[in-house]
Amino acid sequence: MFANLLFGFDFAPYQPYLPHLVGCGVATGVFAAVIARKLLTGRSHVDASDAARSGPNAFEESSFGDRRNSLRREGQPVHVHLASPAFHGSTRDGLVMDRSTGGLRIRLDSAVAPGTAIQILATNAPDTTPWVTAIIRNCKPVDRQYEIGCEFESTPPWNVLLLFG
Repeated sequence: MFANLLFGFDFAPYQPYLPHLVGCGVATGVFAAVIARKLLTGRSHVDASDAARSGPNAFEESSFGDRRNSLRREGQPVHVHLASPAFHGSTRDGLVMDRSTGGLRIRLDSAVAPGTAIQILATNAPDTTPWVTAIIRNCKPVDRQYEIGCEFESTPPWNVLLLFG
């Protein structure tokens, strides 16, 4: 009734369509704002040349030499058993130095060739815990031992990952 007095227009027959009209009005306003931004600035997004001019940030600097897709975290070393056909039927013991959802860095007493498939199990794992398959990506001498970088063949379940620290 107030609208009828104020505008001299009867809104009652159009009331069911009011949400649609308001939605179309908002969409039109957003569309007009995007077009106006495009016309006034000459572009609608930041391109790579702007990012290069602004200089690298801390994330880009740290990730430049690091190709991994998941965050690596260090912690207390965790004892693990390693098994592989390359070990000729025996197992080896190692220490997990850091870990991520994509793999582990393990320190052990002997070198292992990159590309070798290994099975890993935490020493403190329950009997029902499955061995985790990983591929050795690198092997580096450190002091009088070796550190191997392993990539999981497939990401193990969360409860198994937690056993590695």
